[in-house]
Amino acid sequence: AADFPHEYDGGCLQMRMSYSPAAHFLLFLVQWTDCHLAGALGLLRILIYKVYVDGTTTMCTHERKATIREFYAVIYPSLLQLQRSDPDVEDKKPKPACLERYPRKDVEDDRCSESDIESEDECEICMESTSKIVLPNCFHSMCLKCYREWRSRSQSCPFCRDCLKRVNSYDLWVVVSDADIVNPTAITRENLKRLFGYVDKLPVIVPDNLFDSYDAHVR
Repeated sequence: AADFPHEYDGGCLQMRMSYSPAAHFLLFLVQWTDCHLAGALGLLRILIYKVYVDGTTTMCTHERKATIREFYAVIYPSLLQLQRSDPDVEDKKPKPACLERYPRKDVEDDRCSESDIESEDECEICMESTSKIVLPNCFHSMCLKCYREWRSRSQSCPFCRDCLKRVNSYDLWVVVSDADIVNPTAITRENLKRLFGYVDKLPVIVPDNLFDSYDAHVR
């Protein structure tokens, strides 16, 4: 997220995980169970704040909170989409002030093979490589043809049986490929604007002692 500053104030989104004091008693169980369980119990959440060019931050003063489900359903996929749509993302370097105050771990370059990319483009129902749509509630994807055929005889998701009665055609997300993008810069700008808009709608956390910050670098 540090590679994509806001156009208005230049602030970059930063995130950290926090857990409630009750998690101290269940820490052993949390380590060996699905994060969805910990998130459903309210033990884990993601705190989002901004870091500016001069190194100042809104941490502990104006943070927003997201659930584990919101992070993996919207925020994380949005960041992946931004990285894939920006060809210069690898050339971008964080500002010296931000890098000095908030050092990041070295992450190995994880590149997808062509077969992996092709498998992502395949519809999970008909196994054809075509444009896909994403359901707004459960986030399962399929091609538009399979969706229309399935929807004509069922009112639930074919994968998880989530109810689709109130889902309209304009609620569907369309997954685009590189060949469908005419102006990558404009698409990246719109995706970034949409991500910041989503974050701005998240509830603001009131500073208190109910939650302790968890930093993987501190042991």
